[in-house]
Amino acid sequence: MAIDHGQYESIMSQLRAEMPTLADQLDQEVRHGRSVSEKELRHEGLYEERASRLAATELSALGKNDVAAVPYTDEECIELIRKALLTLAETMYRTRQAALKTAVEGEMELEIQFGDPELEMPSRCDLRDETEQARIVLQTVRELLAEGSETQREAAR
Repeated sequence: MAIDHGQYESIMSQLRAEMPTLADQLDQEVRHGRSVSEKELRHEGLYEERASRLAATELSALGKNDVAAVPYTDEECIELIRKALLTLAETMYRTRQAALKTAVEGEMELEIQFGDPELEMPSRCDLRDETEQARIVLQTVRELLAEGSETQREAAR
């Protein structure tokens, strides 16, 4: 199943609402394009187009060690989003897991308080609960991404 640009924009719209920093990073990456070598340009059939554009602007041709930026395909844009969400979920879980392990091994309190109790009602964070919530988020993200991949593979058949 081919992914159209509308699907990408729909997903990015949701990300902009829920995770604007991540959406900004992804937008910037997509605008910059992906870097490919001269050999990859030839393999992807993009070399002649690139060479003619360089010649039209009177720039030198790409050499064997040169790298060029080419636009991401819609499928590659979706894959960027998938990888970013998975990395984010994995990082959330691993950092909480490491903090919990450190606290347990150091025989520290597993509940963390933020704020000055004399000035405000401090907020609390239980490392066990946070770690479990992050594990569930990671599992959910993995399941959703796996479902999306399976649906795409089935539609392509």
